[in-house]
Amino acid sequence: MLTLLAHLTDPHIVVGPGDTGSAEALAAAVGAVLALRPLPDAVVITGDICNDGAPAEYDRVAEVLEPLTMPVHVLPGNHDDRDLLRERFQVPGSGPLQYVAQVGDVRLVVCDTQRPGRDDGALDDGRLEWLEAQLAADTTPTIVAMHHPPIVIGLPILDAIGIAEPGRTALRELLARSPHVRRVVAGHVHRSVFDTFGGCGVVACASTNLQAPLEIGASELRLVPETPAIALHVAIDGALASHIQPI
Repeated sequence: MLTLLAHLTDPHIVVGPGDTGSAEALAAAVGAVLALRPLPDAVVITGDICNDGAPAEYDRVAEVLEPLTMPVHVLPGNHDDRDLLRERFQVPGSGPLQYVAQVGDVRLVVCDTQRPGRDDGALDDGRLEWLEAQLAADTTPTIVAMHHPPIVIGLPILDAIGIAEPGRTALRELLARSPHVRRVVAGHVHRSVFDTFGGCGVVACASTNLQAPLEIGASELRLVPETPAIALHVAIDGALASHIQPI
């Protein structure tokens, strides 16, 4: 069986002054998803859905995503308001916004790495233990989605706001003993970046809007209007391939 999971990230929707076309860029990403054939079974948006976490921004996101005919799974980034995101997308529960969804033959495990009020991520306060329990409960081919990628990408300003220790090392060890995790998918770094971590492939997708230029060793973060993209994760017979589709 063929399973397709479209992956969008970091639209940073702004409503009002200061917007640089974030909603129009997200609408173009939605159009790119709907142009895929066959259509994806689901969409995951790996955080920083809104820029300031304001109610009007989430309202705008809901309007832009409305044309999507498949389930849309969300998780918070460092710019999001976790409670407003949960309310707008009707995700049950409280506390960390994490859950499991079945997407075709693939199990999608959504993990919350947000540290409210901070740019870096973490897997503390029981979140790593929750993830470990989900991975132990079912060995179906799995994709783990989170905002902060666990890999080091060579851009110091972004590496400094990745997943904090000891969670990063513990995640590597967990993935090493969880071979059914076919991919970790993430955002946050505003670039398409690939690596392995704990023996598992990691894909950080480019933003649907602005990108971080490829300036290895740079100590300042700039966001520029380079080509946005979406990712498509394709599961076939237990294997998984990840494609990056420029918009």
